[in-house]
Amino acid sequence: METCTVETGLLRKAPCGNTAATKCANCEQPLCTRHAIAQLNAGRKTGKFLCADCNATDRQYQETAPAAAQPAAKAPAPAKPAAAPARPAASPAEPKPPPEEPSGGIDFTPEKN
Repeated sequence: METCTVETGLLRKAPCGNTAATKCANCEQPLCTRHAIAQLNAGRKTGKFLCADCNATDRQYQETAPAAAQPAAKAPAPAKPAAAPARPAASPAEPKPPPEEPSGGIDFTPEKN
């Protein structure tokens, strides 16, 4: 069985040592029931747990995240443009213009020394 690896103690740090009940969803550190922090989504538990360090980092990110990183509400669909007026069909006597050739080509002639 795995044991909780969260360091406890003020001056002499040591692992908790209690039996691990779950792992951190972010760093996968084994956590006991005392050190596992449940994650909430709209007031409901998600079933995921974080350690204290990952939870603090997540809260700080949520407070300082730019608006672009947060999911935004869907924008309304743009209105469809009005149908373009129909063009008259070209008469068979009118020839099609030739396709344009790409311009801006570079001519390079190496010099022999």
